[in-house]
Amino acid sequence: MKNYLIITLLLVILITPGCLAPEEESFTHVIDYSISLTLGVLFDVEIRPSKIAELEKVILLVPFPAINGNPIELRNMTIPEGWTAEIVETPNGAMLKLSGEKVKTWKMTPMPIPIEEGKTPTVTPTMVKRAADYKFELRLELEREINTFDPLSGEYVLQPKYDLREVNCSEYLKHHRYVKCYDYSSVLFFSSYPKLNASIYVSLEGRNEWFQMGWTGNMFYDHILAFVNSEGWMEVKGSLVTGMGRVLD
Repeated sequence: MKNYLIITLLLVILITPGCLAPEEESFTHVIDYSISLTLGVLFDVEIRPSKIAELEKVILLVPFPAINGNPIELRNMTIPEGWTAEIVETPNGAMLKLSGEKVKTWKMTPMPIPIEEGKTPTVTPTMVKRAADYKFELRLELEREINTFDPLSGEYVLQPKYDLREVNCSEYLKHHRYVKCYDYSSVLFFSSYPKLNASIYVSLEGRNEWFQMGWTGNMFYDHILAFVNSEGWMEVKGSLVTGMGRVLD
């Protein structure tokens, strides 16, 4: 009996490190960049549908992911129909220019209907008018680990950034051992004919993920939210959160 226990213990010691090690083929390293543009009339912090049905010559210039001034490539970007995207040089450096010649400002969508389990709805949904939302998305898959704990040192982050400063993180983030939070200023440009309000959300996430007794990983995110009620260049505020998640042993 004693020998059996010793053999079992030795097997556990030998096998356990292999079981706890990450599965090499499971590693992924992804950069996700997206812009959400909503057009309409600004009420407080909400965009409501406008009486204007269509805009012409909509132009939007927004911060773009770059490493040491070198912007990410556009080839994998998904763009709504009727829009174009290009990297242009501005007084604030390279930025993403989104252009739409004729852009709808609202759409009709069905209002949700409560449905009882196992039953088919018998009522035709009511169609309601909502502000149009346009999404632009880009995903870059890398063959290397992303430095999510210090992305300001050689990783893709939104540019331009001005007046970057470290700030206290929100309470819900403080359980991450290595988390750091930053605020900064940036700029964007918006114009349309006729003039209309808009909300603009720019987001960048960098993630490493792997399987190690379950899916785990680490990430950083960099984002800007702005409500636009005038045309031309405007200063906006951004937020960068780094070091979320687990350190690879």
